[in-house]
Amino acid sequence: MTYYAIRRSIKGGNASSNERTGEKAAMERQFHLYCASCATNEAENEFDAVEWGTLEGGKLDRKVWNHEAE
Repeated sequence: MTYYAIRRSIKGGNASSNERTGEKAAMERQFHLYCASCATNEAENEFDAVEWGTLEGGKLDRKVWNHEAE
């Protein structure tokens, strides 16, 4: 199986994404690194969504932060 971790962000009304693929342990780790970065929001994004899963089977977990609501 091929695993992925992806972070989608909105800053200044512009959307961006960062996606990686690899082995299960590496992508689960990347998912948690993305989550930690989103939780502190040092990039000052308005919105972040992080997901990880498999290309074959889809999403395993997803987390969302709406920083504008703060």
